Amino acid sequence: MLPAVMRRPTFVVCEDGAEYIERFRRFLGDAFSFVSAQDLGAAWAAVAPADGRDAPDGLLLDLDFRRTPPERLVDERGDTSDAPDEGTRRRLTESQGIFILRALRARGVALPAVLFADLADAEQAGFLERTLAPLVVAPSSTGLREIAALLGKLPGRAPTSSGSGP
Repeated sequence: MLPAVMRRPTFVVCEDGAEYIERFRRFLGDAFSFVSAQDLGAAWAAVAPADGRDAPDGLLLDLDFRRTPPERLVDERGDTSDAPDEGTRRRLTESQGIFILRALRARGVALPAVLFADLADAEQAGFLERTLAPLVVAPSSTGLREIAALLGKLPGRAPTSSGSGP
């Protein structure tokens, strides 16, 4: 039997730019791997790999997706619209991370998630954590040490082994 091989836990980073993933790779890349997903389609492909890759260990989501083209935004049901009006587009961009996570949960994705969001209402954060569990809502200002500690504590992560059975 070959010894167990420790792999770096992998997290899918859902954001409309590259600020989070670049920062995470630069400062946390020795301990964790990060995969970029800029919309629901890319997030779904990353959490349900069809190419034999291991599934990721968790999701890291930004809340606001202002730079996402309107046709790639999803609503509360995970549906897209070709041309939402300006008010709808603003509402979708401001909560896109939540909508992506809801759509993934509806598709059976139960990976632990962290939503980086500056919510003014602690009750709203608690509601999201309960209804989209396992979820931790963290302020966007959370420091890298705190993020590393949080990622290390997320449930459902275990080392993988390589080689054949006993």
